[in-house]
Amino acid sequence: MNALAIAFDSIWSHRTRSALTALGVVIGVFAVVTLTSLGTAVSNYVTGQFNTLGARIITVSPSLPAATGGAHAPGRRGGPNGFVQVPSTLTATDAQAIAAAGAGSIAAVAPVADLPATVATSPTGSAGIQAVGTTNAYFGIEQATFAHGRFDGRGAVLGSRAATTLFPGVRRPLGRDIYVDGRAFAVVGVLNAGKGILGDQIDRNVFVPVSAGLSLVKLTTVSEIIVGARTNGGVNAAARVTTRVLTARHPNRDFAVIKSTAILSTIQSTLSTITTFLSGLAAISLLVGGIGIMNIMLVTVTERFREIGIRKALGARDGDILVQFLSESVLLAVLGGAVGTALSAVAGGIIAHLAGFPAGLTANAVVIALGFSIGVGAIFGVLPALRAARLMPAEALRSE
Repeated sequence: MNALAIAFDSIWSHRTRSALTALGVVIGVFAVVTLTSLGTAVSNYVTGQFNTLGARIITVSPSLPAATGGAHAPGRRGGPNGFVQVPSTLTATDAQAIAAAGAGSIAAVAPVADLPATVATSPTGSAGIQAVGTTNAYFGIEQATFAHGRFDGRGAVLGSRAATTLFPGVRRPLGRDIYVDGRAFAVVGVLNAGKGILGDQIDRNVFVPVSAGLSLVKLTTVSEIIVGARTNGGVNAAARVTTRVLTARHPNRDFAVIKSTAILSTIQSTLSTITTFLSGLAAISLLVGGIGIMNIMLVTVTERFREIGIRKALGARDGDILVQFLSESVLLAVLGGAVGTALSAVAGGIIAHLAGFPAGLTANAVVIALGFSIGVGAIFGVLPALRAARLMPAEALRSE
């Protein structure tokens, strides 16, 4: 306790120098804590979105045929959401077969066709909006709600952003016509804005009946099939039913059944890797801060030769001198870490306000900050402390 008091007095008596020395630690801890907290916040936010909106969704995508029984390479025919350009053999009839076979575990099934078609309010224009062919079940699976109207199987439903783009300033465009590849569809519904990142794509789309859409672009296959399990716990059972039905209808297994949990796991792993990499880069600045601490502690030892000599002459052991100067180094680093953590908390609040999701400090980030600070102070303070401890009393007393 006495060593800490002496260390604090020394730091306080050289406040400006100490503050500048600790600046490197402040910057390093701020960067590491902020990036770690943001990475955790984004991961939690994505997880929450999936658990709220997509935990029960199973996606069936086109895949390369599994001729050797190996792993699938999932993909989609095309469109803005496509992964790999794999020709699709999935049909709307496949969706009907899955729904018929999975009454116990499956709540709804919907075919989804990304249509290569123009969308506009005139027969010859193009508004740059994606047209999607589907059924009424799609909106229930995706938890998309209607602001106006409903999907009647004949007209078109507009996502919230698509409605604004096609009919700016029109609050309720029901009954108006839009043109998909020159064919008129009456607007029968407008969706509410989607929730979070998973609803953003729905907001930008226009939805038409799948049969009419496929006929319009002269296609017979759909881009994917989405399956909604009845409960979160029933996802595996629903996936098994889906796989069994499609295997019977597609013996060459040219499809991939993907559960949302698998997608979420991949996203979380990717976010964790990115966060770790960026935090590692940010931690390099802590090395700079540590070198600054070591430099100033060497200067401090030189300035206090006479004090060290007097203490040793009065009976202080080498270990006492080592602890004194090591305590000062660690305290300087911890104070810098505390300031960096406080600044990170402020930055997290600002980011949370701007981004719209919680991004405050996490317990892990605070532990990391404390650990880094103590580690930097201890590692870079050892050399100056050893130098002070090894001074001979007579040599120290002779210095001015």
